[in-house]
Amino acid sequence: MDKEEIGPKLAAVMDVVSVCEGLIYAKTSGEIIIGQTLLEMEHGPIAKSVAQMFEIKIEAAQKGNLVDLTIGLEEGQLIAVKKDETMVIGILGSDGKSSVGLLLRQLKNIMK
Repeated sequence: MDKEEIGPKLAAVMDVVSVCEGLIYAKTSGEIIIGQTLLEMEHGPIAKSVAQMFEIKIEAAQKGNLVDLTIGLEEGQLIAVKKDETMVIGILGSDGKSSVGLLLRQLKNIMK
């Protein structure tokens, strides 16, 4: 998806998940396609860190590659969904823990 196609979808997620502090759509190389955050954040380093996490292999589980991540942080949550060579990342603040499932579902719908 290009910037013009993904932009409205990200805006719709921000409307549905009111506690979402930001969304980033990027290539798995870490290159940002589009990012929308309420707070000043450097999107590039976030995308590169998440891309590295998606490279982790858990072969002993015999369940395939990582396709989504839900990470608890000291002051919030980070949810990411990957498909092919792109990923979408959602960031929730400390008040967003109860919205993790909702945001994950929204991000998966974008990446269908």
